[in-house]
Amino acid sequence: MNTVRDFSPTILVAALGTTFGSALVIAPGIVTEALRAAGLSDFASVKSVLDVVGWLFLGIALYVGAIVTANTCATLIAGQTRVIALQRLVGATGATLRSRITRAGLVVGVIGGLIGVVVGTGLSALFVAVLRGNGFLPDTSYTLVPWQLVLPVVAVVLATWGAFAVGSRRVLTVTPLQALSSVVEPSHDDVRSGLARKVWAVLLMAGGAALMLLGLLLSSSSPVAVFPAALGGFISFAGVAVGATIVMPPVLSLIGRIGAKDPVVLLAGRNALRAPGRASRATIGLVIGVTLLVTFAVALGMMQHLLEEQLRAQFGGGGKQQVEQLRDVFVQVNGVVSVIVGFSAVIAAVGVVNALALGVLQRRRELGLLRVLGLTGAQVRRMIITEAVQMVVAAVVTGLVLGTVYGWVGGQTLLGSMGSPGAPVLPPLTIVIVVVGALVLAVAATVAPVRRAMQVSPTEALAVD
Repeated sequence: MNTVRDFSPTILVAALGTTFGSALVIAPGIVTEALRAAGLSDFASVKSVLDVVGWLFLGIALYVGAIVTANTCATLIAGQTRVIALQRLVGATGATLRSRITRAGLVVGVIGGLIGVVVGTGLSALFVAVLRGNGFLPDTSYTLVPWQLVLPVVAVVLATWGAFAVGSRRVLTVTPLQALSSVVEPSHDDVRSGLARKVWAVLLMAGGAALMLLGLLLSSSSPVAVFPAALGGFISFAGVAVGATIVMPPVLSLIGRIGAKDPVVLLAGRNALRAPGRASRATIGLVIGVTLLVTFAVALGMMQHLLEEQLRAQFGGGGKQQVEQLRDVFVQVNGVVSVIVGFSAVIAAVGVVNALALGVLQRRRELGLLRVLGLTGAQVRRMIITEAVQMVVAAVVTGLVLGTVYGWVGGQTLLGSMGSPGAPVLPPLTIVIVVVGALVLAVAATVAPVRRAMQVSPTEALAVD
């Protein structure tokens, strides 16, 4: 890992985060200038609201990107265990190697940030040109390079650098003796979670749950109750992310039992559980993406349901037209929110693709041994795809459950003072999109790596370096 090319997956994540941030920084200024050109300068204060919303979504994207980057870095280091051990054997210290990787993270963040800001500015200019051409935006000049554009770049660089600092801690666990071994077994961190991690995970989840409960208790008096509930949601989900090796293995075990009578499917399930740390790093990013999408979908669904009930109570049987208009509005709102939140899900999906692809390429010896023992190339290919599908399904199920809970809590605390929102409302279209998209992601993430791994003969795969 001496070249930036080794960290190209994290450059992509950093570039996506900066692209998203650049668009969110540029958009409020464009809206304000459009309102001023249309003679609606009284509404220019909407820029402040859009700024707050934009930075909120940028913070979510940075949170997702930092976790994905840290996991990708840890996966890369796990695959280079023997190389790092050899460097330790010839005199390099763990601190020196970690410092080099952290500096690489700073370079990666700068490169990704510069690429992202150029792409984000270019896409914003393209959208402005298109919207001006069809008359949606007034024909006036727009600021496409505001000074605030430097802020998402700095934020992404710092987030990437910090993620590398966290992910590179694995270097300190590599011993020089591992360089002399022909087989690299899963590390202690991959097999089980440390006591400190378990304690932090439990404390964060319990503290977050207490804040969400406080928000629910205060929901009937004021919509301000959404703030402690939202803080509790972030804290509790941080506990889920920290304790991923506690949360995900039971779900993976349950999913792995489906079709376990087939030896290939059984072997795929056992592979995922053999290194829970590796499987958790591959799935937690998708859990975050699915949770975000479902949370907003459920909260908006509850808001729509409550407003429809109020319209029916106000107009009686003659309120069908108003209800239909309301539904049309929420379709558009859902579309906009899904696009904005979906960008964070895309960043998480990139992390899943990276982790699954790297996992396949780093298990070349294992795949060669399976073929020597009698498995055909088709069976090995099916085993890897099944393993990826199992991990993705586990992530989707976990994300759906967490997103439904968080969305319901958010809807109750935000709308509780307006009435009783009732049970969570999960749009079927959201479920279909999430499930189908996740399954396509699982297959697409393994096709190319499996093809490359299958091109290596079993004897070559088993050769000692």
